[in-house]
Amino acid sequence: MKIFAHRGYSARFPESTRAAYEGAVFARADGFECDVRLTRDGEIVCFHDRTLKRNAGIKKAVSRSTIKELRSLVNAITLDELLDIAISAKKDLLIETKHPVLTGRRIEQRVVSLLEKRRQEITDSEIRVSIMSFSALAVHRLSRIYPHVIKVIKYSIAARSSRQKSIAIDVKLLRKKKVDVRKIRAEEIFVWTVNSSEDLKLVRDKKIDGVITDKPHYARKKLIS
Repeated sequence: MKIFAHRGYSARFPESTRAAYEGAVFARADGFECDVRLTRDGEIVCFHDRTLKRNAGIKKAVSRSTIKELRSLVNAITLDELLDIAISAKKDLLIETKHPVLTGRRIEQRVVSLLEKRRQEITDSEIRVSIMSFSALAVHRLSRIYPHVIKVIKYSIAARSSRQKSIAIDVKLLRKKKVDVRKIRAEEIFVWTVNSSEDLKLVRDKKIDGVITDKPHYARKKLIS
């Protein structure tokens, strides 16, 4: 079972920053998880929320901000810069594209284009880079042009009925016993966001391929004990 740092080591560092991802390396995470959006000047930035309100106290959309503004306000990094860290540290990467967004399918197009541009470096480092989304349309589009695609699922019916090869499910579905992983048809299952001792114990002995956690160091201790 692989351990993915959710927006980096976000329990200890500001989420989605260089410090959070470099912290995840030292915490011995197997990989990183990130969310991506397009800035006003067309950069692929690692940022979860639609606006800067929660992170910086400013009611401004990420899509209306330049990368320079985001760097000054929240120490944002681009996906290209995160790839540098992942390749150097040999860490797998889960990239979630956010929807709905004004830029529509352009976010997937830009991400795939960047990964194709850096394909040889990714191959040489022997890491796996996957793209994932809650959006069924985005997953459908991606599955036609990229080999590693994950459908993110929040509800039990979708988890049980999905025909997607790889899925990521909310740990609450396991906690509330709404999903039996043995009956899921997916070949690969990731679970998010797994932080507590109880949830880590819950996933440890199940058929889970990867956990996404804010606490990679704690997760490693609990999952190998």
